Amino acid sequence: MNRIISQKKICIVCEGYEEFDYLTRLKECDVWNIIYSVKIKNAQSIDNIFAVYQNEFQNDNYDLIVVYCDTEMPPYNQFKLLNKKINHFHQNDVAKDIVFFANPCTMQIILSHFQKISLSTNSKSKNATLIRKLTGVTEYNAKKSQRAAINAKVDSKNYLTMKENISDLATDSGICPATNFITLLNYLESDDSQWVTRLANKILNDD
Repeated sequence: MNRIISQKKICIVCEGYEEFDYLTRLKECDVWNIIYSVKIKNAQSIDNIFAVYQNEFQNDNYDLIVVYCDTEMPPYNQFKLLNKKINHFHQNDVAKDIVFFANPCTMQIILSHFQKISLSTNSKSKNATLIRKLTGVTEYNAKKSQRAAINAKVDSKNYLTMKENISDLATDSGICPATNFITLLNYLESDDSQWVTRLANKILNDD
């Protein structure tokens, strides 16, 4: 007799196609615990994230909605505005718990599957040489075929390499490079889903 698993429904609202393709690839690698049913939503720009987040929250189809995006480069105006909007929407200081970021960009995380790196810019042209060296993809400019070629090299083994490589990065969004992405990954690997309830209660001012 098969045991029925009661899954927690998680929605990740991400910034754009690079983030969407990468998160989708991680989902395909089965590196997250089966107790989470993860839906990934592409906001198609950082400026659209809040509208998508708000819509999904009000539709109430998920146990928890989180955000994943780039900080871009200083002075981080769009990233700061996104956090401010989420906090204002919930009338609570919750963005720091549900907004997961990569500074300066998601490529910092992706390339960490292959080597320990420290990007100083989100410029695709300036990062192109390193991208070619680590992935074989030349003249990277985020075309669909290029994204697919890079993500095809991501697997469950180098997922662990990536986690190890980013674990030493700062977690302050104002530092470059930095990320708190490993927190989300650890959450999604956990066989204890109490973190979902804890964050959901905090959002509702019910903690």
